[in-house]
Amino acid sequence: MSNQDNQLQNIKRNSFIALCDFASHNNWCWKLACSTCGNSDFRVAFSKIARNQHPDDEAFWTHCKGNRSLLKEADDYRDFFGNVSVATQMKLASIVAGAKVADIQTVAKFPDWLGYIGLVIYHCPNRDSRRIISNAFLHQFITMVKNNEEIYKYLQEKQLKQELLNIDDLSKIERACIY
Repeated sequence: MSNQDNQLQNIKRNSFIALCDFASHNNWCWKLACSTCGNSDFRVAFSKIARNQHPDDEAFWTHCKGNRSLLKEADDYRDFFGNVSVATQMKLASIVAGAKVADIQTVAKFPDWLGYIGLVIYHCPNRDSRRIISNAFLHQFITMVKNNEEIYKYLQEKQLKQELLNIDDLSKIERACIY
């Protein structure tokens, strides 16, 4: 194997994309108001990602690969349970912002992948972390909904005013993609 092949093999995909892939294939719940699971698997995974762990590494799944749940590790990875530090929010937001919508769409079901982004927005309420997410995704969403004039103009205006993406915006994008 050449040196270039080794380098390519060592390049990992974005950890949020890897998480979306796993979550979609295992039907993880992404409903914000879920009173059954409270999105605990995502919260633990977000903590692990913010601590530079990667879902493509076997060590990420040490206690859960077989049962597809991270709940056994909830006591050790509580960053996204309760008040999340700004630094942790910023770290997760930066990682998520490195993902491309097109890449997320290739690994995750619709509308689940929008829900995954929604969970990040929800669990990273700090304005600066939401700015990072908005700057990364807003222009991608605008391109994606260009055939829906109403939502297209709405998102363009939001970008022009430098407003932040929110959960309601993701619902509008979902509706625009369905119709």
